[in-house]
Amino acid sequence: MILEAVFNLFSSAIKLIFAWINIPAAPQEVTSVIDTMITYMRSGIGFLFLFFNMDLVKIMIPFVLIVANFEEVYKLVMFVLRKIPFLGIE
Repeated sequence: MILEAVFNLFSSAIKLIFAWINIPAAPQEVTSVIDTMITYMRSGIGFLFLFFNMDLVKIMIPFVLIVANFEEVYKLVMFVLRKIPFLGIE
């Protein structure tokens, strides 16, 4: 719920910042190609979920990302902990 509020706030800020830019609509050919690609990706994901439980995949994706990027996550956590003076982490 907190994460959703942060994303909504970020989305609102982006919309407010770029509201003055008038971007024209994309041509019909481009939108049809993008729609076709999205349809192919959805069918591929549906095929993948035949072999894996979707609830398990939703839970495991954050863990896989953290393990795959362990060094960067560790550096970020240590950076934040070093900014807290009363912990005394050097």
